[in-house]
Amino acid sequence: MPAMEPISLVFGDRATVPGFIGLDVQDEVIQHLLEVKPDKILLVCDKHADALHGDYLKPLQPGVAVAPGETANQEESNWGTLGLPSVEKYILPPGDASKSWDHLSALMRWAFDVGTSKKSLIVAFGGGALLNVVGLFASILYRGTKVIYMPTTLLAMHDVVTSLKTSICYDGQKNNIGSFYAPVKFLIDASFCSTLPSNELFSGLGELAKNAALFGGKHLEGFVAALSKE
Repeated sequence: MPAMEPISLVFGDRATVPGFIGLDVQDEVIQHLLEVKPDKILLVCDKHADALHGDYLKPLQPGVAVAPGETANQEESNWGTLGLPSVEKYILPPGDASKSWDHLSALMRWAFDVGTSKKSLIVAFGGGALLNVVGLFASILYRGTKVIYMPTTLLAMHDVVTSLKTSICYDGQKNNIGSFYAPVKFLIDASFCSTLPSNELFSGLGELAKNAALFGGKHLEGFVAALSKE
């Protein structure tokens, strides 16, 4: 199994968030999700991520996953006996269209409809806007529910996961409702970048370049060195 490199982000005295990054690390990502030991996984993804990577977490779903001593295509009725969480999926539109009061309210209703408890885990799977709204959703559900970020765009991988900000856009204003909330961890599989269109890659690189220039020193040197690699 490919190793994921651990990364810790320290947000002053607010939180320290563990993260893990690797390439083609689907199996390890799934193990990280199961380590939380949730009774249910609420998988929230945007339409683009679902279209490109909808099968990424399929091994967690009934009839697909293979647990020790079991065979594939097991019956859903036997799923709970394996000690594995049930998975519920909700798809939001891509981009800022997902960051609305209506979508936030719909997420809350869905969570209660599918029987979410305080032991459930929310997984945000998609781009930066998706992580923003799902982070806010997690911060207010039961006054704080565990959430793991799984960014699928380059910009989200280095911009959103390095911030505790969550938000939606309300009444024509941008990011005017939100909170500061820490995920229990973030998981980055860099292989998702191979499916990004060029404009998404340049957007992510542009933000990296801006931050490298602002911080200077080793940050700028590291950015230049990374771009110089073949």
